[in-house]
Amino acid sequence: MITFSEETKQGRRWIDRELYQLDPDKDYARIMSMVAQFQMDEFTLNFLVTLLNSYVVKPAHMAETQVFTNKAIRRPNQRMQDALNFFWIWYVHGPNAPETIKSVNRLNRIHGAVAKHLPQHFEDSDDFIYVLGRLVVLQDRLLQKLGLGGMNPRLKLAQFNFAKDLSRHFRHQGDRGLEPFPETLPALEVFVDQWERKNHVYSPVQTDLVNALIHAFGERWFPRPLHRLGRWLATYSMEDDFLEHVRILPLRGVPRWLAHVLLKAVFFYKTRLAADAKVSAYDTRKVLTSEEYRAMDSVAAARADHLGWHRGGASSVGLRGSSKAGCPVMNHMPNGR
Repeated sequence: MITFSEETKQGRRWIDRELYQLDPDKDYARIMSMVAQFQMDEFTLNFLVTLLNSYVVKPAHMAETQVFTNKAIRRPNQRMQDALNFFWIWYVHGPNAPETIKSVNRLNRIHGAVAKHLPQHFEDSDDFIYVLGRLVVLQDRLLQKLGLGGMNPRLKLAQFNFAKDLSRHFRHQGDRGLEPFPETLPALEVFVDQWERKNHVYSPVQTDLVNALIHAFGERWFPRPLHRLGRWLATYSMEDDFLEHVRILPLRGVPRWLAHVLLKAVFFYKTRLAADAKVSAYDTRKVLTSEEYRAMDSVAAARADHLGWHRGGASSVGLRGSSKAGCPVMNHMPNGR
């Protein structure tokens, strides 16, 4: 775990001072660990991972890898915590720490287990690079949408270098390393835009999946009377083109205005005014018990049944009896995938 001395943590916005003393091309692991531990919190990380997890299911084949196990729809709170555990380990320890490599290898094994049923879904190295690339640009583009000017360029560059280094540990189909990560931040921005402009296939499972993520976020962090507000905030934070692709209506009118105003106020406070913590959020994060997650996810499972959402397994991705026949989506990819 990357640690910081008490002397370093002097001052109200001490991370801004440290950021300008560190080199984002060399000290990116320390920068990202510092931000994750002392500017991030469980709510913000959950919010950003909800958005990231939504974006990466834009192609039907990537959505189907999640719907096949159906954890995201029927156990979204447990799945989110599992995802947060990965991100916390990577950021707190750094991209090349033994703890991080062990964590990524575990994720590779999870992907490999699903690939036994959906082998073609894990063939494209670009899909993996996109996930890491979207993570780099996610908060920057949201801040721009809110009129807050984007991320600090030094922090964004550090995040790029962190993701580039981390990418070396991921494996895709056949235990192969990824294709080379874009060499520069501008090249990564172009890569992300080109990937998103592809003629990605749509499947109804995408709508169910993104809606499940939005509902789970609202229920996890807002009291019952404000669940809808939580869903508005998550929905507004996604780009309209993406929402239209997955057949979810973008916000309009008062809900859109309210979501914009609230999110702008929250992120203005967090990025400009809030004091940097002196105690690591990783050490103080609240992890619920398995029983608490089961209780929360029982609500999600009941909602999925009520709305007729997909129940997972081979039938949810159009397989008939055996996955050896191949997934219909992967066997009918349009030009430009």
